[in-house]
Amino acid sequence: MALKTSPATGVSNPTDVSWMCVLCCGWFAAFFVYFSYVPLWHTDIWGHVAYGQWILDHGQLPEFDPFVELARTTPLVATAWLSQIFFGMLERSGGPERLSCAYAVVSVSIYAVLACLFLLRTGRPGLALLCSILALLIGWNRHLVIRPELLGTLLLAVLLTLLTAARLTGFDHRCSDTSQKGLSTSGRWSVRGSVALLFGLWANIHGSFAVGLAVVAILVVGAIVDCGLNSRSILQFFTQAASRESLVLLVIAAATTLINPYGIGLLAYVFTFGTDPNIASISEWQSPGMLSVTGLAVAGATALFLATLRFRQRRATPSEVLMLCVFTAAVCMRERMVTWYAPVAVLLIAPNLHGIVIRFEQQPWAMKFKERLARRSRVQTALIGFLVWITFCFTPISQPVLGGQPRSGDQLFRNRTPRGIAEYLRDSAPVGRIANPQWWGDWLVWAGPPGLRVMMTTTSLHLVPTAHFKNYTTISWAHAGIENCLDEYDIQLIVIDRSLQTDLTEYAMQSPEWQIDYEDSQGLVALRRPAADHVTIVLSDR
Repeated sequence: MALKTSPATGVSNPTDVSWMCVLCCGWFAAFFVYFSYVPLWHTDIWGHVAYGQWILDHGQLPEFDPFVELARTTPLVATAWLSQIFFGMLERSGGPERLSCAYAVVSVSIYAVLACLFLLRTGRPGLALLCSILALLIGWNRHLVIRPELLGTLLLAVLLTLLTAARLTGFDHRCSDTSQKGLSTSGRWSVRGSVALLFGLWANIHGSFAVGLAVVAILVVGAIVDCGLNSRSILQFFTQAASRESLVLLVIAAATTLINPYGIGLLAYVFTFGTDPNIASISEWQSPGMLSVTGLAVAGATALFLATLRFRQRRATPSEVLMLCVFTAAVCMRERMVTWYAPVAVLLIAPNLHGIVIRFEQQPWAMKFKERLARRSRVQTALIGFLVWITFCFTPISQPVLGGQPRSGDQLFRNRTPRGIAEYLRDSAPVGRIANPQWWGDWLVWAGPPGLRVMMTTTSLHLVPTAHFKNYTTISWAHAGIENCLDEYDIQLIVIDRSLQTDLTEYAMQSPEWQIDYEDSQGLVALRRPAADHVTIVLSDR
């Protein structure tokens, strides 16, 4: 697009930007401010921080879970060891405040990259921004917790953008399009190197690299199907440069994922991880309900795709159909897959919305509005600079430069974080194994006294033998046989989430064997009474 003449000077200025740029900058500035003040959750992030700091202290990857004794019969495959080191270093360098800033930076980066992806897909900045917001809404409930999964989502966005920029997505051309030429030699090797670097990094950051492999594999299969439908011969797949290059990239991606501490064993582990019976009992690894947040998001995205399909300028390619079917099936089976379903779904919806935009652009009022948004001047440039500065000043990321008071614990941590219980445990330093809710275990390992022997954490669920996990469940929900389980594991202290573990709360308060030693709005701590006290209480009751 040619630069317009500055109305003030009559000279073209390459630094002038349009109102559309201001709108995009304003959205991402507001987005960054919001995520800078989202409280940190009490779940698995603290387990990952603890893992990372253990690796830093010992200079090696743990062979077994270092924090949960019950998991030490199962070898540990640290699929996220590099991101755990990253989180551990962040916490040590700046505490939870630094983790919060990283959370905001990564979250904004995901949707900034997705906006670039949708811009490549549609050529419309406003529509690209709208699509990035749509992707955020679909996967909203998976972005409330900072975890290695966020880094995996960012790498998926980078992969889709890279393939789209290289015109290797299979979305815009077919084997029958003989005018489509492959990339130049330098271009091919640039893309290959980028894919190798991305997957080599991804395989050590998070197990979601398997999603990236699935994306490239679907493109290969889609290209083969397309060749079969259009030329009646799948052999033509090997004569088309773009199609053939997708197969090369799949081989490169699969090969570079082997550059990890576990080699090919990592691939087998990741692809079978979801079959673990302990993991299958967790809600995010189950099928989402139709009326759940995820279920409604997927239903809405599917309805939007079908409702806008008639506006599409070109028919959907086999790659697009396969991509939509595979990722929709995946999220219907596993709720947590919505993280990677969201960008893929919107990538396929974008051409439909593009068709609608093209129709509206023909209207006189739309053309005038577009012209106004495209106007460039130094005012908009100055406004963007002001937005960036204000965003920097009013977010915690500015504290190392501008100073200011660190945020309090009430501002940094979610209100269900058991900070008081962790402080109680640090003061009392309990001896022996404690029974605790797994969703608090990661926090207690990180914030509690050194060497705290927790029964379960979120990051150890898949490592604990099934028999131990069933006994943990019996204790956690106060099922029949809880006394035997407490005795079997010699539990002397129970940490209870009073909002979720109501039956266990009632049991601890009514049982003559236990006494409440600490309680606050989040939970309570029950201690086993000495045997003599137990006998005295029973006799007095009689």
